[in-house]
Amino acid sequence: MGRWLNTETIRNWFPRQMQRGAAVPFEAPALRMARVCDDDRDGLIAVLRDFANNGAAYIVPWKSLPLMAAMTDHDLAIHGAINETRASSPAQVRATISRLALSGALGPEAKAQENRRALAETDHLADIEMILIVQLLTGCGTGGSKLPASPAGWSDADVRAAVATAAAAVGLNRREIYRRIGEFSRLLAPVGLKAAPGTTPSGWLRVLHAEIDAFGQTLCAAAPRLSSDGSAHLAMIAEAGRRTARLSGLVFDALDYAALDIAGTIRRWDAEVPVLRQSIERLSSLLDEWPALMKLAHDALRAPPEAAAAQLRVVRSMLPRLPDGDPAGQGDAPAGCPA
Repeated sequence: MGRWLNTETIRNWFPRQMQRGAAVPFEAPALRMARVCDDDRDGLIAVLRDFANNGAAYIVPWKSLPLMAAMTDHDLAIHGAINETRASSPAQVRATISRLALSGALGPEAKAQENRRALAETDHLADIEMILIVQLLTGCGTGGSKLPASPAGWSDADVRAAVATAAAAVGLNRREIYRRIGEFSRLLAPVGLKAAPGTTPSGWLRVLHAEIDAFGQTLCAAAPRLSSDGSAHLAMIAEAGRRTARLSGLVFDALDYAALDIAGTIRRWDAEVPVLRQSIERLSSLLDEWPALMKLAHDALRAPPEAAAAQLRVVRSMLPRLPDGDPAGQGDAPAGCPA
């Protein structure tokens, strides 16, 4: 992977304290910022962010959560499923809710939507796999440019012959090539590939990264109508979003490099896969809280200036802790919104 992105760097740059559980998409307003965490002493716990509309956090055992707030049937189904699966990371929570939606427990509309998403994800995974094969052939100098431009035009014979040639170049048998590229594709599914527009859709993490990257500009445009307190809170929120986008962008750069250098990644697979997996897990944790935070910030900006300042103060109090420093050693851009 990229020169800076190795196991030791990932562990040091994303400290264990960043593993703060996962957001849970409850419907009840009182649970809008709820998170599930795995606690060494108490098992699953719920962290209720902004439970009393003041930015304070309350921690309760997961099983006791229905006693803290009125839950809809949707919420109760999610609560029970997470309790059963012990899901406590963003990927685990997303997988649990996906299975719950496909079962029909969240209603027919959620089931239909999840079916569409699952079908799109299957196509997305196939696209990633084919693009990685093309990049492997190009990297090995085996004439990838002679294959049809679109993976949809590849025949089974094309694939078998091309992979056999690449396998000889990287010193692996064809079956092992298939296995490693398949595993790499599944790992990259939430991230997607950096490609020309229209060639393959971005993964949900890359889409979220782009939204966070644009978030600060949207906020700064509202600064002139706020009080001085509101503007100060807004600047800190925008700065946190900017830093998050910068840090996550560096991780995307390293993951994209691993896909571009596909021959080297596949050849060193046993050493690379733990770093890839940990990078994506930590990236998911870094971005996981931002959809709810961005919504709260935009909701605050629709309020009158004084009320907006109070609401932005609450949002500022809930900003996630970010890793210190820059693993690429490139420094930070100026903070906040321009005056």
